[in-house]
Amino acid sequence: MISRIKGILDRTILSVAALFTLMLFLGAIWQVISRYFLNAPSTFTEELLRFLLVWTSILGATYAFGSNQHLAITFLKNKFKGKNKLVVRIINDIFILGFAYLIMIRGGMEVVNVTMGQLTPILGIPMGVVYSILPISGVLVIIYKLLLLPEYKQEMAVEEA
Repeated sequence: MISRIKGILDRTILSVAALFTLMLFLGAIWQVISRYFLNAPSTFTEELLRFLLVWTSILGATYAFGSNQHLAITFLKNKFKGKNKLVVRIINDIFILGFAYLIMIRGGMEVVNVTMGQLTPILGIPMGVVYSILPISGVLVIIYKLLLLPEYKQEMAVEEA
């Protein structure tokens, strides 16, 4: 059941990130065509592409946390074996959970609330919508880390046996 939930979450994040990447690609092509061939630079694509890049990057980082491919200080973890290695991994994930909650969710919601009244100069959308990827990704990171709990329980059982 947990692997199924994780699979759905992975596919959803990857699909959205792939769609945003395609939009980035097409938007960049349109930007070049409108600027150099039509001599009428597109004003909205530059701002849209900037926001899409931010969303795509943060979603990609969220997926990396979910698949344990994120940047980590592995030299410390690799020095340990068995149960101690698992303890270091759990402590690392506790720090990630704290960061996701305090910075991404709480801090992100504060930024979203403060900037919801500010409109982007060209697209005219609230900046809070742009920043909303922070709490969204924070929730996703926490879900990913909670999905690891059965894996930790299984590894502890193996270590005790």
